[in-house]
Amino acid sequence: MYWTSSLTQWKKLDIPHEKPHFLWGNFEEVIYQKKTFFQIYENIYRTFRNVPYVGVYIINRPGLLIRDPKLVKEVVLTNFSSFHDNDFIVDEEIDPIFGGNPFAKKGAKWKIRRATHTPQFSSGKIKFMYNLVNQGGDRMTRYLADKISRSGEKYTIEAMELAAKFTIYNVGNCALGIDPRTFDEENAELREMGRKIIEPTFYNGVKQMLIFVLPSLSHFLSFHIVPKEVTERFRILIKEQKQYRKENNIVRNDFFENIQEYKGEKTTIEEMVVQAGGFFLDAFATNSMALTFMLYELAINLDVQRKLAEEVDKLLTSNNGNISYEVFQEIPYLDAVIAESLRKHPPLAAFTKICTKTFTFPPVNDNAKPYTIEPGTPVVIPVMGLHYDDKYFPEPQRFDPTRFLDENKKNIEPYTYIPFNEGPRACIGKKFGLLQSKMMLLKLVAEYEIRLNAKTKTPLEYDVQSVLLAAQGGVWIDIYKRTK
Repeated sequence: MYWTSSLTQWKKLDIPHEKPHFLWGNFEEVIYQKKTFFQIYENIYRTFRNVPYVGVYIINRPGLLIRDPKLVKEVVLTNFSSFHDNDFIVDEEIDPIFGGNPFAKKGAKWKIRRATHTPQFSSGKIKFMYNLVNQGGDRMTRYLADKISRSGEKYTIEAMELAAKFTIYNVGNCALGIDPRTFDEENAELREMGRKIIEPTFYNGVKQMLIFVLPSLSHFLSFHIVPKEVTERFRILIKEQKQYRKENNIVRNDFFENIQEYKGEKTTIEEMVVQAGGFFLDAFATNSMALTFMLYELAINLDVQRKLAEEVDKLLTSNNGNISYEVFQEIPYLDAVIAESLRKHPPLAAFTKICTKTFTFPPVNDNAKPYTIEPGTPVVIPVMGLHYDDKYFPEPQRFDPTRFLDENKKNIEPYTYIPFNEGPRACIGKKFGLLQSKMMLLKLVAEYEIRLNAKTKTPLEYDVQSVLLAAQGGVWIDIYKRTK
């Protein structure tokens, strides 16, 4: 009785909504793996224009989908205390790496965990990691040069694989102080660990869907994002690295060194697993997905790629081939290319908050009354819906980096562009993610030309077995040595 009665809530309250399936609410196509949950949210967003919010049914759970960017701000920032938590439950005892991540923590535990993680991504720490990521970029270009020389005219690779090699190399170097050998071995250990976490499979798709859509059930079933063997291997790697540095009196002042102590107290191995593993998860998984689509856009928009290459060439020439961290901060067209790709392809294309304290929304239309939402109600922020709304981004399907140049980005309405979330729960790894993205694209276009390989399925379709935005069948690219 409760299951069916919950599916009539928005009709009783006269709040606009899409008619639900009697079992699966608005998620019938998600259950049958025909669409991703963020595609469902985007469709609902587009269907109900000119209303500030819409009722949705996440299986049998009534929730609200926010359309008005002013209300997005209310949820993620202004009235953060009423929407403090993200809508999933992951037990840190079962999944220490993902469950211990600030993204997954709730209430006061979130605040404590975020306080321990945030210092590792300060501007000073990012500046230190710049040189390490630069090394990763140089290692990538040598890898590509070798592959092209062996294969002849070009080298064909799946974009996600190249991005994974680059990001995992950086994580190993920055977080653990090791060379993960991703450019030397096809099945390097850390690369294999990454595959176990995010490789789209039927089981991973079901597991991740339940964690994000039916968190109570996934918690009951003890599901986890990071497999136990990956967590255990991280634990061993951290112990080995800690012992090695102690025995050889090595001090690097890097991420690994910094997470060994917090506020004058020694950090436990378990806390180091959470932080180093979380760094791996964020810097590899989400960043690799984002870079995949950046490479796709450059490969199909050759005019953009040429313009970017010209900017990079001028920068390298004027700085004698060496770009300092300070100069790296001022590459406007590169920044715009990345921002536009994140608009079209945000790695997490929708996120869901949970109401933690009653809050009253304005009337949904002129004939309605204000609606007071109760604790426990899911609130969906449809990132992709906002990013593709032609009210905010004219011709949203067109890849146009000029939207994000200084003279234009001031016209973007606040809270319509939110690839990293906003407010207290905004992504703490944003600076490092942008550092990696800029470095990879800069190094690539400086030396190479990227074209789309015919193996890529066009138009792109999203992989229904991935919670993060991923291309069905992958994005295959041909890389050629540039002729200058």
